[in-house]
This record gives sequence, C-alpha cells and structure tokens, in this order.
Amino acid sequence: MTEKSGEREGRDLEQVLADLRALSPDIRSCAVLTREGKLLGTSHPEGVDRERVQAMLGALTGLLDGVARENGKERVVQARVRADGGYVLVVRMEGGAALAAITGLDARLGLALYDMRNARAEIERAIEEVAR
Repeated sequence: MTEKSGEREGRDLEQVLADLRALSPDIRSCAVLTREGKLLGTSHPEGVDRERVQAMLGALTGLLDGVARENGKERVVQARVRADGGYVLVVRMEGGAALAAITGLDARLGLALYDMRNARAEIERAIEEVAR
C-alpha cells in the first residue's frame, strides 16, 4: 500500500465520523478504536492529543469489558458513562472495535446511540479499508 492511498483511506474513516457528527449534533466528538485499543480515527478537533485520547478510551473500553466478563458476558455491546460535563457513549462493532462518542449533559442520548448503531456498518467498511 502506498502512503498516498493509506492517507486517503484514513480520511474515509474520518469522513464517516464527520458525517456521524453532522447527523447527530449532540455528539461533540467521536473516535474508533480497534479491539486492541489502537486509535483508527477521530473527529476530535486540532490540538487534541491523539495518544491521550487513545489511552483514555482504550482504558475505558478495557474496564467495560472487564466488568462484562465478571458478570459472565463476553464483552460490552453498548455503554453510557456519565461524567461531570457530559456523557461518554460506547458502541461495539462486530469485529470488536469500539465507536466512542462524547456528548454534553443535555444530549438526547437515545438518539445519539441510535445514530451510532446505524453508522456501524459504514464504520466497519471504513475499518476494512484501513486494514488493507
């Protein structure tokens, strides 16, 4: 794979995330992580440290999966975590990757989660393109 095609494919995932944010205005930012916790794409604004985002979301998804295993489940399929300034929403993909989104306190969480679940197929296709 050439670097130029890799850049184009990465932008495809970032475009899917941008489209999700445009569809669901309650989502302030979102990111996709692999099952192993590697950050594949993000809609976070310039200046946000991608390594820090990867570490924090990787830790969160790891904790969520640990709680699921302790309760006899394989993994978390969907989660909503309330923070001081809003919510972190996590939706799992079929292959184990995770879509995480940040919202404000006044967000319509059901609608945001619905939009995230509906975007899964397109995100999974973009992930497959990045993997090639």
